Amino acid sequence: MTHIKRLTLSLLGLAMLVGLAMTFNVTQYLGAHPWWSGKVIWIGIPIGALLSLLTWGLHVARLPRLIGFGAFTILSFSLAHIGKSRFAASYAEDMFAGQMWYFGWVATCAFCAATLISIFWPTRQKH
Repeated sequence: MTHIKRLTLSLLGLAMLVGLAMTFNVTQYLGAHPWWSGKVIWIGIPIGALLSLLTWGLHVARLPRLIGFGAFTILSFSLAHIGKSRFAASYAEDMFAGQMWYFGWVATCAFCAATLISIFWPTRQKH
């Protein structure tokens, strides 16, 4: 399969997953605030695509990309969960916890997108 076909396949797969996530409001069910549960997807996806493109351009092999992006996805989801818990415990007064919650979700969506793109995006050959 050529590089263009794999890139197209990865972007189409990502678009389908974004559509499903938006339709079923997955981020809200996983803990994002209802007012911005869709917004974090649209902010995170382009960031994740750029991260994936950057690591591809730096000749990072596929397995380290998948492990790194997967680990950062879990880490950022944990950060968002901790931010949500602290924000709720403070009765919406801890502004830093609210930012942890919001930006944790943006990072979760970004790293999740980068992971999904890296699954199908080919590794560049070093010459």
